[in-house]
Amino acid sequence: MKLSTEMRNLLLDELRFVAEEMKKSKEPFRKMYFFSAAYAAANRIINIEFDDELSFIHNVLSSAYSTINVRLSALSSGSEMAVGIPERTFDRLQQGLEEIIGLIEAEKETYPALQKISNVAYGTTGNGYYLYLKGQLKI
Repeated sequence: MKLSTEMRNLLLDELRFVAEEMKKSKEPFRKMYFFSAAYAAANRIINIEFDDELSFIHNVLSSAYSTINVRLSALSSGSEMAVGIPERTFDRLQQGLEEIIGLIEAEKETYPALQKISNVAYGTTGNGYYLYLKGQLKI
């Protein structure tokens, strides 16, 4: 990722804060509240210094947030269609953010961590949860 030191450090500080707050939070909606700050931070930096990889990070995190939030909303409404989400979904999200932090610090591509986050989010969809239950989607 080609960001100035200032923007890179700002992104890392924000992601660290998000990961730490997610780790401390107990409720799923609170964890998602903090998770939303990760893609928001990427978006703010994109408006100052555009970078292709940062745009990819923003899109994956934003999509993951939306996908998981839809399932959480269905679960909280008591919908019969909401069959659940994989265990450790929120731990895996937080770990994915920590992995992104490590990859950025090491100046490596973040794709592997983003793929894991994408799979975590997919696991909260109907088909994704089905594949998780079959053992085909590893979370």
